Amino acid sequence: MEDVTARAVLHYVLDGGCRITAAGTAPLDPTGGELVLLPAATRHRISPLPAAADPPAPDGRAAPPDAPAPSGLPGSDARPTAPTGPAVRVLALDGPGPPVRLLSLRTGYDRRAVRPLVAALPRAVLLDRRRVEGAPLLRDTLRLLAAPGRRAGPGDRLLALRVFEAALALAADPPRPPDAGYPHPGIGRSVAAIETRYAEPWTVDTLAREAGMSRSSFTAAFREAVGTSPARHLTARRIREAARLLAETGLPQSAVPARVGYRSRVGFHLAFRTAYGTTPGEYRAASPRRDRRPLRRI
Repeated sequence: MEDVTARAVLHYVLDGGCRITAAGTAPLDPTGGELVLLPAATRHRISPLPAAADPPAPDGRAAPPDAPAPSGLPGSDARPTAPTGPAVRVLALDGPGPPVRLLSLRTGYDRRAVRPLVAALPRAVLLDRRRVEGAPLLRDTLRLLAAPGRRAGPGDRLLALRVFEAALALAADPPRPPDAGYPHPGIGRSVAAIETRYAEPWTVDTLAREAGMSRSSFTAAFREAVGTSPARHLTARRIREAARLLAETGLPQSAVPARVGYRSRVGFHLAFRTAYGTTPGEYRAASPRRDRRPLRRI
């Protein structure tokens, strides 16, 4: 059976700046508040920023290290300072300059769901501070994971996956000019509602009311800002959550549609098959068998 699990690595700079060199790519130099996404967990090295006198490589780029290696492992200058779990670590970078700390995340994901997005991206993507700050869910989750004194918890793996999903969506969306935002502030509210309250009985009309706009103006502005219609965006979010529930939890398959906002099981099955090319049952059977504990409400 095909292994459908892929791996991703993310590094969020908490203090200072560093150089991240992934195999086969130009080095990236993130500083505080910036996030580097390696969507295929490409082998890479974290090192101090080069001194101004360091000579450039023949192609004009800074010369990469001789032996790229995964962060926190032999060959990397980063060392874990607060190993908060296998999915989440805080790394400190040894070097002569100012202290450097990074939040390092590792997560697995279903490659079938995002294959086109990952294939279209470079091996390493830098999301600057403005873009991270402009994505409240991503920003706040990173801050939560990096909070001083925070201990590892059973939800770390899920939080790391959520960071990856948010970063992947951001990386796939071309950056806006610094003075540009959503065409209407209500679009941001509707996007956040879909992301966090997908199980509610949304319609285009109720999403437009959430945004404080007329239906026609909302639909046009949403498509311009997000690149798809509100209905399609909502469906994609619901089906993505359904896939996670099927693959990672013991929630009965019959309960999944209602959990993600579907009143009709038939409608859910059609939407899921359209998105993944398989039925929910087949998807669950083909997923790696993880610790599928039943969910309970608290």
